[in-house]
Amino acid sequence: MINIIKNLYSPLSRRQRLFYTLVLLCILPLTPSKAGFNAAPTRINKTLHQRASEQMQQGNYAIAYCIWHPLAEQNDREAQYNIGWMYHNGYGLMIDDESAFFWWIKSAAAGNTDAEYALGDLYRQGQGVEQDLSIALGWYVSAALKGHQAARETLLALLKEDNKSTRKMLKSLLKSNWSIFDNAMQVKVDKANTRSGPGKQFKITTTLQRGHIVIPLHQQDGWTEIGITGMAKTAWIFSRLIEKSPAD
Repeated sequence: MINIIKNLYSPLSRRQRLFYTLVLLCILPLTPSKAGFNAAPTRINKTLHQRASEQMQQGNYAIAYCIWHPLAEQNDREAQYNIGWMYHNGYGLMIDDESAFFWWIKSAAAGNTDAEYALGDLYRQGQGVEQDLSIALGWYVSAALKGHQAARETLLALLKEDNKSTRKMLKSLLKSNWSIFDNAMQVKVDKANTRSGPGKQFKITTTLQRGHIVIPLHQQDGWTEIGITGMAKTAWIFSRLIEKSPAD
């Protein structure tokens, strides 16, 4: 047993060894108190979360871990997210994005939008999982539709990129969930032609009526590339023919 412990500790820094020692010392007395958590979960868990957050701010990562880990094992979605965050950032632990993913997927399944956003980052950057922009966009959309502002901002920035995955997601959102965009504009003339490129030399693709909501993507030479809501398509329109939507 001593040799096993030595093997586990040998690759760790002095600080990390101290962290794991403290975890071993404090996690045992915390574990039997599960019945106490279940007795009044909302009140007690709130107090424990506050205590763990205070310990994090003071740099006492081992104590914070010991508080959050039992809660995470009891499917507390906030604790699951926080444990994942500790693994992702290496707060007292070796950076381990596979473990971060393990806890964040549990937290996201319970409805935590911070975890959904974090999973989007893991998939976009290929950390702890195979890089997959399509899956990343799906997590960002899920969080953004629930009001997560950072997810909305990240999503909108990505959707302006001209690649297959982002364009596919953009068209899907334009058709049914365009309210996710916070920069909507509308056609301000009775009829406005849209074109396949930024100029009158490009063919007309559709004609929009006054008040039709569009999403600006790019501007070039007095023209704006737009996403056309309800149609799942993009096109170019003369910039002077659209204005900020009053509902935006």
